[in-house]
Amino acid sequence: MKNYKIVVEYNGKNYSGWQIQEGKVTIQGELERAVFEVTGETTQVVGSGRTDAGVSAKAQVANFLINKEMNLNKFALALNAHLPDDIAVRQVEFVDEDFSARFSSKKKTYNYYFYVSNIRHPLYDNYALQVKKSDVENMKKACKYLIGEHDYSSFVARNSGKTNFVRTIYEASIEHVEEDLYCFSVTGSGFLYNMVRIIMGTLIMIGEGKKTPEDMQKIINAKNRTIAGKTVGSVGLVLKDVKY
Repeated sequence: MKNYKIVVEYNGKNYSGWQIQEGKVTIQGELERAVFEVTGETTQVVGSGRTDAGVSAKAQVANFLINKEMNLNKFALALNAHLPDDIAVRQVEFVDEDFSARFSSKKKTYNYYFYVSNIRHPLYDNYALQVKKSDVENMKKACKYLIGEHDYSSFVARNSGKTNFVRTIYEASIEHVEEDLYCFSVTGSGFLYNMVRIIMGTLIMIGEGKKTPEDMQKIINAKNRTIAGKTVGSVGLVLKDVKY
């Protein structure tokens, strides 16, 4: 068996997330269909993580096993010919048989795009969340409390199914992109279900003055979902990078 690693870019707007679900269109489902149409082989495409419905990716990593040894450049082109326009395989390579896109990953970086304006930006609305009023400097100050190894119980959806909520965040920052547009970037060892979206909702709550930047530490220590911010929408969330 040959183990193929692929890097995939996709706009998640029209999909019910990464993972195959009966009766729904998913990224994993589209990739497995394309592999079958090109190779005639049925396989499971394993992603580095299960992005939620509507979440996009700049460089999602996945792998799968098939019997055939394909020309890598032609394989990428062939897969893309069988994929929708909003999914593209950007890179294909052979990897060791024990490589797993999910279990071999060391770090992931997510970006969440938002813009601060009372007036809508129609061009931003396809990939960024509108925040009508926010002190971005206070949001930036709050980011430093996220860094380190913590129990992030305050930032996980109640139906996550996980029992261990300890993760390590290596970097967390907010950068100005252009005009009213900003990007919250966070790099960690791994992320819990809805974790980035809940952190973003908490940062917005701080930006609106409902909490102080220093309250971020209290929210982490409390390990209590009810005192963190709301789960914001998926429109601004992009899986930027996965490191191995």
